[in-house]
Amino acid sequence: MMQIRFLFTFFALLMLVVLGAKEADADCLSGRYRGPCAVWDNETCRRVCREEGRGRVSGHCSSRLQCWCEGC
Repeated sequence: MMQIRFLFTFFALLMLVVLGAKEADADCLSGRYRGPCAVWDNETCRRVCREEGRGRVSGHCSSRLQCWCEGC
């Protein structure tokens, strides 16, 4: 039982590292979005990112309550 819990925890942490690295390579922090960005603010984040221009096609809120633009 202990080995399964350890294995699950290891894979969960590994997934967070891999997904976090991917986000850092392709996304950039919005320069115009102000305030916390929660899940229900995703549409606002997308709109702000598109309005920023510079090839930014969309955006999403992160677990750290920040708006990240895609396509940077």
